[in-house]
Amino acid sequence: MKLVLFDILMFIFTFFIAWGCLSSIKAKNTFAILFGFVSLVVFLFADGLIIYYLVKGA
Repeated sequence: MKLVLFDILMFIFTFFIAWGCLSSIKAKNTFAILFGFVSLVVFLFADGLIIYYLVKGA
């Protein structure tokens, strides 16, 4: 499996979601913190799968 544009975009989106979570924590916006945290968990899981299959070579 090779790295494609979608994989790179997933890593970039994960970075922006994490940045948004930190901004939400500073602003003390509870809904945004929870929504961002759930999104971050999903994207980190997807990033983990991308890395797993890149290393595995499938």
